[in-house]
Amino acid sequence: RRGKLPPEARRHDRGAVNMTDRGTYIVRKALAALLTVCFLLAGSLAMAAKLDFIPSLTLDQTYDSNVFNTDGNEKGDFFLRATPGITFSLRMPETTLNLRSSLISDTYYKYTDRSSSSSAISLALDSSTPIPVTQRLSIAPSAHFVQAQDSYRRTQLLPTGDPLVPTAIATELGIRKSRDYGGGLRMNYLLTQNTDFSIGGGFSKRQFLDNTSGEFDSRVFTGDTFLSYRFTERFSSGFFVNTSYNTFENGRDSRIYASGLTASYRFSPTYSVDARAGASRALESEPGTLERVTWSPYGSLTFAYTLLDFRAALAGTINQSGGGSLGFTTQTESVNLTISDQFATRWWWDLSGSYQKSKSLDPAGSQDLESATGTAGIRYQPWEWVTLHLSGSALQQWSHGTVGTDLKRYSALLGFTLSYPYNLY
Repeated sequence: RRGKLPPEARRHDRGAVNMTDRGTYIVRKALAALLTVCFLLAGSLAMAAKLDFIPSLTLDQTYDSNVFNTDGNEKGDFFLRATPGITFSLRMPETTLNLRSSLISDTYYKYTDRSSSSSAISLALDSSTPIPVTQRLSIAPSAHFVQAQDSYRRTQLLPTGDPLVPTAIATELGIRKSRDYGGGLRMNYLLTQNTDFSIGGGFSKRQFLDNTSGEFDSRVFTGDTFLSYRFTERFSSGFFVNTSYNTFENGRDSRIYASGLTASYRFSPTYSVDARAGASRALESEPGTLERVTWSPYGSLTFAYTLLDFRAALAGTINQSGGGSLGFTTQTESVNLTISDQFATRWWWDLSGSYQKSKSLDPAGSQDLESATGTAGIRYQPWEWVTLHLSGSALQQWSHGTVGTDLKRYSALLGFTLSYPYNLY
């Protein structure tokens, strides 16, 4: 479908596909079984829970400066975006479990061929905090499904900040219809009064639905565990181990192993720091070449500040990750900033920005991409069931390798959301 491979590559590809299909089946069944067990274990909590049904409708008048995601000769247009959604929210005494779904419909005024009644579909399951099952055991399930007409919208809808979900690699390559789905489950157990143990696993798959060369489907299996000891009320530390197995449609496979130390320090009830530091080892294989081994620093650092209705977080990561659309395992460095505040009754403002650098591990450095994004917005809620919002965003991408392109994209939207919760029980 995307070009012919040599016979030995096709044999390797068929073997990899069979193996990963079998692995996908096993992981799907395992995740389904784990989620079922976890919901059964949490059944006693449901007796004290409340289930809300929350329908919503968002209408946005939007401007996009580059509706075709092109490098140069950008075409801008206004369009009307309608987003109906449904959320089921299970409110338990100590957390909330949410199942969200939405459908996005875009109607363009000038480039009418870009109009679509289903430009993006999303489904997500997550919890605001881990769900307590017993006094010692808690679980954090997550799942996602995103189908989008272009990579820009896909990146906006994919979950972020979950260590069991692969990093969204910076690649904005024109109009590409794609489908992403996956899930994960993390279990936390209090071994002793001061010792925390956590283990989790996840699966993610990306498919390109257009008959387009140069992009490759991928699968990623992840596992993560850590043990942490609380030395004081403010300081805790321990070690972590994680791994991922990545397969690409073009015959490349990679296995990544990382380990190191963890640390967490609470300077005050409002200010905290969490960190991981260690090393990662990537083993890559593809038909006709020797296995490559690449070592890299591995780490993350997050500063968080919360005071009343003001929240801010600055996070940085460096890791090796698979699942990129160009068929390469990459070394990825990223920095993210998020700020939100309720500055007056019924008024909020939000600000977020990110920078990401992604470089493939092959000797030629075929993929070398940088991207920077920024979003700012303000919201006002005149009534309980209506929220007005105004926001703008910008994206800039630079390509220094043999694949990928430069890209600029700016957008702004003005709209409102109608939403009202109905308590089912």
